[in-house]
Amino acid sequence: MEMRKENNMIGDTIVTKKLSSGMKCYIIPKNGYQEKMAVLSAKFGSNDIYYRKPTEEQKHDMPLGTAHFIEHKLFEQSWGDAFITFSNQCATANAFTDFQKTAYYFNCQKNFELNLKLLLSFIQHTHFTEESTEQEKKIIASEITMYQDDPSWIVFFKLLENMYHNHTVKYPIAGTVDTIQCVTKEILQKSYEAYYTPENFCLVCAGDIESDSILELAEKIMKPTNGHRAVTLFEKEPESIVKQYSETNMSLVNPIFQIGFKQKPQDEIKSLKQVYLMRIAMDILAGESSDFFEKAYQKQLLKETMDCEFFSGEGYAFTTFSGTGEFAQKTAELLLIEIDNIQKQGIPESIFERAKNKQVGRMIRGFNSIYAICMSQLELAMKNRDLFDGFHTLKSIKIEEVQRVFQKDFLKENMVISVVK
Repeated sequence: MEMRKENNMIGDTIVTKKLSSGMKCYIIPKNGYQEKMAVLSAKFGSNDIYYRKPTEEQKHDMPLGTAHFIEHKLFEQSWGDAFITFSNQCATANAFTDFQKTAYYFNCQKNFELNLKLLLSFIQHTHFTEESTEQEKKIIASEITMYQDDPSWIVFFKLLENMYHNHTVKYPIAGTVDTIQCVTKEILQKSYEAYYTPENFCLVCAGDIESDSILELAEKIMKPTNGHRAVTLFEKEPESIVKQYSETNMSLVNPIFQIGFKQKPQDEIKSLKQVYLMRIAMDILAGESSDFFEKAYQKQLLKETMDCEFFSGEGYAFTTFSGTGEFAQKTAELLLIEIDNIQKQGIPESIFERAKNKQVGRMIRGFNSIYAICMSQLELAMKNRDLFDGFHTLKSIKIEEVQRVFQKDFLKENMVISVVK
């Protein structure tokens, strides 16, 4: 059934429809914009290692990095390279894999429906060969080696190793040089068939586009299949952390570090609100106007504000505070003192309103960017929500809810530190 939602405050429309194939579509018309964009995502990421098919009891597994490997190979079709075809049709295409999904997208100013037809078509076909699979291993191994030389990549995944005992979120998205050597064309095809089903796809389009013609085109091209999305299996994850501190030596002039808090993931109904609660809480705690940053700056622990991020998905949730300097542990101690102050004294109403309005303003500004619209909607689609759901959820947040975050989610025993120096 097609659903059309409008937001008078923002002045935009979102058209959503689930096609007969099972694919969910989100269309956001932006009249007068030159840029047009489409992104098609499969709910299949680096976390999806162990699975079973809905009709079977047998447990399957795949090498670390398989989802990312498929992303690399899917543009290669029996008729040629989809990247080149996009370029010939005046579009710029790309793709990425993260913990939960693999996304393929393009931007263009003309030939939108022609490029959309290409996107919808090649996502449904594979051309895995032994020769090309072996060649790709060298390319991906080089990419992995590059990541292993990136301090920001190392500090992040060391942080996750400190946090998680069993959950696959702790493993690098591209796998390791060793694990990708185990990938074969048969594994690629088997994994593709397990997860690349229409009911596991999400299509997001934005720009000066016609929703009716897009939905008609997608309905025509996206073919139903007999298969259903595989069920991903996760080992039970303790609430405790693995260890509190790790240090990696990379001979950096300026050390970098991340302070993280392992948190309890919410179910799908509550997970959307958790995202906005954590964003507001992190800004209150460590944003550029926070008491913490003023104190850290005066004590010369930090020269600039820390980057704050919240990550959540099936079976995991955590926050990260990223900084530069030689005082990771002192910074973490100061952060804990500020958390304790907020727990005891509460959040002033004016500070809460400022942090909340900051998040609302960012969201509204995002509606002016075609790229931001598509990527934000893609993240919300993982929770079966749309941009307007996100907007209304954010607007509904109360100060008492943010206060509870500080009482329950920033616990000293669940704090970890990762340093690269």
